[in-house]
Order: sequence, then C-alpha cells, then structure tokens
Amino acid sequence: MEKGIEIAFQLNSDSEGTKTVLALADLTGNYFLRNLDLDWRVFHVTLDGQKYFRVLFTGRKTGALHPEVHREIREKFDSMSRLPYPELMRLYDKEAKSGNFRKCTIKEIQEEYDLWQDKFWQYF
Repeated sequence: MEKGIEIAFQLNSDSEGTKTVLALADLTGNYFLRNLDLDWRVFHVTLDGQKYFRVLFTGRKTGALHPEVHREIREKFDSMSRLPYPELMRLYDKEAKSGNFRKCTIKEIQEEYDLWQDKFWQYF
C-alpha cells in the first residue's frame, strides 16, 4: 500500500469499540472515496500487553505532497468521533444501506517494540 494517513487511538470503553471503530473508518473512507480513490484498513493492535486501534487511509492523493488531504481526512474522522454513539450508529446504518457503501473488517495484529526503528537511535 502507498504511504498515507495513519490514525491511531485507544478507546475508553471496549463495550461498543469494534462497532465504533468500523463506523468511523467506513464513514470517513466512503465520504472521501468518490473524490480521492481512497482505500482504508483497520487494525486492532496488541503491543506489549496494550491494545489500540490503527486506521490507515491510502491512495494516490494521500502522500506527503497533499497536506490539505491529510488535514481534511483527519478533521472528518475527528468530527465523526465526537458524535454520540447512537447518532453515529444511526448514520452508519443509514449509509450502509445505500448501494455504493464500502465496508472494511478489523484485522488483529501483534507488534513488538523495535528499538532499531526508534528515531532516538538515528542520532547515533
């Protein structure tokens, strides 16, 4: 996949976590899909006993040469994340019933700390 936009976050409550993350990723991705030929993936990452979500948006116009696209995608994702859960799910269900709505799945991955990839070590 091409370089793109990564949004990583941890949820306060896991009770509705999977549904919330999928709704945020799919609504944001589909919003920009028409104009940007966007692709997205959702990962549930386990790192040293801690769990968090990572959403990756990629496409031809999501590289470093398009900072405005980065800002727009992050702002859309952030605005959707501020919606109350019932409203977010109502919007997700409504959009999912439309014919052109793409959905993704969550992939579980394990990661380990790699100190050689840490930017701290680049100074030596």
